[in-house]
Amino acid sequence: MTTYRHYQQGFTLLEVVIAAFVLSVGLLGVAGLQGVSIKMAQGSYLRVQAVNLAYEITDAMRANKTNLASYLGTVTATCNPTLAYSWTGALAAADLAIWGNRLACLLPNGSGTIAQTSNLVTVTVTWNETRFEGQTSGADVYQSFNFTTEL
Repeated sequence: MTTYRHYQQGFTLLEVVIAAFVLSVGLLGVAGLQGVSIKMAQGSYLRVQAVNLAYEITDAMRANKTNLASYLGTVTATCNPTLAYSWTGALAAADLAIWGNRLACLLPNGSGTIAQTSNLVTVTVTWNETRFEGQTSGADVYQSFNFTTEL
């Protein structure tokens, strides 16, 4: 009596190659997802900083309502990590100097504008959103946060 054996040569190797390919595609997808997650977390961090900075200057303005007009305008500064809070002159000027420094240090190309309309104050914080950089023909993309409140 003869038995017929059919040998399947190379079939297991083919399964291993296909499994390795599927695994590598899955790992590439996870790596891409991780990269997008890091970009979005950075954007979220910058937005939280902008919100906190808008609230910070608004609280300073509430504490110094008599000199409200001194706070109005646009604030731009360069980052100076060693800048200390010193109150030698007008409180509004010291508040704006510290706030401008924090804008520059915490946000990329950060700037702020404070405007008043009747009894409402609008604080606008603007920064360069680097996670979108280069998507519009190489131009920088700026994001802004507007906060309007009654003092």
